[in-house]
Amino acid sequence: MKQLLQQRIILILLLLAVSRAFAQSTTPPFLYCATTDINGDVTLLWEPSGEACGPFIEYHVFAATNLAGPYSLLATLTGVGTDTYIHVGADGAVTTWYYYIEAVYDCPGYTMTPSDTLDNIDPVAPEITSVTVITGGQVRINWEPGPSPETTSYIIYRDIGGFTPIDTVYGRFTTTVVDGTAAPAEQVETYTIAARDSCGNVGPFNENSHHTIKLDVDWTICTDTITLLWNLYDTWPDGIEHQEIWINDDGSGAVLYDIIASFATSYVYSGPEFDDGFINAFYVKAVRADGSTFSDSNTRGFEVNNNQPSAYNVIRNATVNLNNTISLEFFPDVNANISEYTVQRSEDGSSYLNIGNTNFLGGIPLIYYYTDNGVNTRDQFYYYKSAADDACNLTMESGYARTILLNGSDNADFTNSLNWTPFEMTNAEVLEYRVYRNPGNGDPEVLIATNTPDHTGLLDNVVESLNAVQQFCYRIEALYHFNAPEVGADYDLLSYSNELCLEQGPRIYVPNAIVPGGLNNEFLPYIIFGKSDGYSMQIFNRYGKLIFESTRTDVGWDGTIDGDPVPMGSYGYLITFTATNGEVITKKGNVTVIR
Repeated sequence: MKQLLQQRIILILLLLAVSRAFAQSTTPPFLYCATTDINGDVTLLWEPSGEACGPFIEYHVFAATNLAGPYSLLATLTGVGTDTYIHVGADGAVTTWYYYIEAVYDCPGYTMTPSDTLDNIDPVAPEITSVTVITGGQVRINWEPGPSPETTSYIIYRDIGGFTPIDTVYGRFTTTVVDGTAAPAEQVETYTIAARDSCGNVGPFNENSHHTIKLDVDWTICTDTITLLWNLYDTWPDGIEHQEIWINDDGSGAVLYDIIASFATSYVYSGPEFDDGFINAFYVKAVRADGSTFSDSNTRGFEVNNNQPSAYNVIRNATVNLNNTISLEFFPDVNANISEYTVQRSEDGSSYLNIGNTNFLGGIPLIYYYTDNGVNTRDQFYYYKSAADDACNLTMESGYARTILLNGSDNADFTNSLNWTPFEMTNAEVLEYRVYRNPGNGDPEVLIATNTPDHTGLLDNVVESLNAVQQFCYRIEALYHFNAPEVGADYDLLSYSNELCLEQGPRIYVPNAIVPGGLNNEFLPYIIFGKSDGYSMQIFNRYGKLIFESTRTDVGWDGTIDGDPVPMGSYGYLITFTATNGEVITKKGNVTVIR
């Protein structure tokens, strides 16, 4: 039984080999062109088959007006080198014909293989499947193979004020091309395609053109949102299944961020990263309804330069200068996007006026210094603050500072009364007030008193300095502790008042009585802040007669007339002198002579 089975298997194999030997097919001719001429005739062009199985007999040309047939023998051609045939009277401009050619050989056991079937119409344009933007900002066009078998190449058109051919792609089954000259980030690029046969016949281009998706972004820095805007990919006959938002926010590659409706043409992105220097890149993907293909937009990427509002704005000092100006110091936020920084002044602490502004074009300094020249520091104290505005119309105001105003008066008892307004400033605590007096000899001012924060007055006795100076100038120095954690400040600073100068006026002291030969035996005035030039002292008796006169400040009256003692009694005097400030001083009265 086993041997019989083996014999049957061998017999079957032999039969298969014989059947293969007798079932071979001839090589068909290559029919590559069927062209309708102007007169309606149809010209066929082909390449001979070159079969070598036996002698060539003839070509059979078959034709039908329907692709499915029936086909009729149109012509028999006996020349083996024949490669063309004209179907006369075909009326090809009106009638569609389908043709194939069969090469007949004397090859027993061979099957005569026909050529491909061609029609006489121009090749039909293929269906565009997608137009998509790819890396580098180029555009890739994809399509299905052309339905016309005579198709040998494709003409690619782009709308440049009308469809213009931009490329030729060879091979019926080549179905993609990249347009490297497109600018899909600047405009919507629209494409169509036409098929061409080997004879150079170009069919009509596809009327269902496809276009790119152009993505734009609108970033509103004051809301920390990015709005994506794009045109809909609306050229798929069956529409869009959905759209996708892709984002690359860390430089490692784009990832799917969200899936949105098929009809959406905008999307609001609100995070998570909006720090300065951060890079965001977006593109939109449209997915065809059957999921078979997609179209990507151009990529919009940019580096975030976000609006950073001021986290702080701190006033550091307000101090009066000797030249009747006020110096101010502020800590603006160096990390903020400040569009305008304004310094403000007030006389009552309520109504402030803008006195200066800057936009920090050269960069925000750690400490901003400002000098106010439009003030009268001798008569008025001032309040100051600042305001930092950003591009989003957000304002950060500083605290306030009030300068020290020093007032005072000179007294007849050779004292000067001083009083001053307290120094006030946000984040500041006064530790003490120091009173300085100018010695009037060109030396630096000297510290004459230190007061506690609650003591804002002083009585300065200047009698010991009367022979040296007439005018005394003072300044108050406030030592305060400044504590502003937001700027890392925790230290002591100084603020000064205006300079106040008080002038002790000229003084003259005269005795009201003299005792010749006694302890007070001479009538001699004591003058303070007077000049010897222009000095005059005259003594009169009770009748108004001049009995003594001196123009020297060191020569007094001893109670005599020409060496003779005058009687006891009251005598009049008239003293005139010029003060050091140029004022002419006159003093008159009576002095009593006692014996």
